[in-house]
Amino acid sequence: MKQLLTFMLMVSAWTPIAAEDLSEHDANNVIGWAAVGGKTTGSQDQNPVTVTNFTELKKALNTSGKRTIYISGEITMEQRLYVEDGNLTIYGLPGSKLVNPKNTKAEYNKSGVLYFQDAKNVIFRNVVFSCGGAFDIGGYDCLCLENCSNFWIDHCEFYDGMDGNIDIVEGSDLITFTWCKFGYKLPPLSAPNVEAKDHRFSNLIGNNDSMTSDNGHLRVTFSNCWWSEGCVERMPRVRFGQVHVANCLYSSEDTKYCFGVGYMCKIYAEGNAFVAEAAKTNLWKFPNDKAKEAHHFKLVNSIGVSDMELAAGSETHFDPSTAYSDVIVYSPTLVEETVSKYGGATLTKEQLTSRGKSTTAIEQVGTSDEVRNIEYFTIDGKRIASPKKGSGVMIRKTTMSDGKVVTEKLFFDK
Repeated sequence: MKQLLTFMLMVSAWTPIAAEDLSEHDANNVIGWAAVGGKTTGSQDQNPVTVTNFTELKKALNTSGKRTIYISGEITMEQRLYVEDGNLTIYGLPGSKLVNPKNTKAEYNKSGVLYFQDAKNVIFRNVVFSCGGAFDIGGYDCLCLENCSNFWIDHCEFYDGMDGNIDIVEGSDLITFTWCKFGYKLPPLSAPNVEAKDHRFSNLIGNNDSMTSDNGHLRVTFSNCWWSEGCVERMPRVRFGQVHVANCLYSSEDTKYCFGVGYMCKIYAEGNAFVAEAAKTNLWKFPNDKAKEAHHFKLVNSIGVSDMELAAGSETHFDPSTAYSDVIVYSPTLVEETVSKYGGATLTKEQLTSRGKSTTAIEQVGTSDEVRNIEYFTIDGKRIASPKKGSGVMIRKTTMSDGKVVTEKLFFDK
C-alpha cells in the first residue's frame, strides 16, 4: 500500500480521535480541584472492556488495578454496586445508561447505582445515571463518594436519585464536575408510609455538622453544569467544603433553594445563569440553625440575581484563584445557550477518549505520500502487534519513505 490516504480509508476498525463539536469553552480535560496535584488520571485508557449487563459491570468494577470500562446499551441495576479500588475510567458509549428503577419500601436497600468508598483516581465521562424517584424511603443516591479523592466527572447525567442524585461525604476531596446535568423527571410520590413525598434534593456535600474532620476536605468544582427540570434543593448544599460553582445553569421552576449554605461552608459562585424565576427568588437558604453560626458564601457576576456575600464565624473567604487557574470563567450571558446545548451526555464515541483541544494527529512532520512502516503502541508506550477490534485507545506510528513520521491516537471499537 503506497499511499497513506489509501491506507487510512481502507482501515475500518479504528476511528480517529478528535475534539470536534465541543464547546469552545470546554477544556476537554480535568480542571479545577480534581486537577490540583496532577493525580486524577484514571486508568490512562489501559485494559479496556465493554460491559452490556449488570454481571459484567460488577465484575469489571471490582477488578483490581488500572481498568477502562465502556458501558454499552442500557444496563438495569439489580442493586447499587460498591467500589473500593480506583485507577479507573468509565466511559458511557452514546445511548448507554445505568438504570435502577426500584422505588418501593420493600426494595429500598437495593436502590441506587454506584457507591465508591476509599477509592482514588477515577474518571467518568458520558455516563447516564437514572434511579426510581426522589421519595426518601430510605433509598440511595445515583452516586455516592465516601472518603474518595481525585474524581473527574465529565459530561454525565444524574436523574431521580431516591435520597438525592449525588452525595460527597466523609472526607472526600479534590473532585470536579464538568458539563454535567442533574434533574428529576419523576413526580413526587403520593403514597402512604413515605418519609418525605418530595425529596428531589440533588447534590449534598458533607453529611454531618459534627464531622469537623471534613474541614479542609470536600473541595469540589462545578464548571458548566446544569441543574435542570425537577431540582428542588441542594444545588449544591455544602458543609465544610471549599466549593467553586462557575458558569452553571439553573433552570428548574421547582426550586425551593439553589445553594444550601451549611455549617462552615466556603462557597464561591461566579458567572452563573439563573433563568428560572423560582431559582432567582429562592437563591439560597440556611438548611438549619447550626449553619448560621459559621459560613461563607459569595456570589458574583451572574445573571438573574445580584452579587451577594454572607459570612459568619471564623470561616475565611474562599477564593478559587488561589487554588487553581484552569477554570476559565466566561460571560454569564452565554451560559444558558452554551450549557443547554453541550451539557450532559453529549459526547460522541470518538470524543470519549480525547483530551484537550488536540486533533487526530499528535505529531506530523514531512509531506511524503509513501508508507514504509507502521507500528502500534499501547497508551503507556508498549509496542504491540496490530491491535484487534475492542482494544480501545492505541497509538499508531507511521514512518514515511523519506524518514518522516506521523503519530496518531486511535480508538479501536468492538
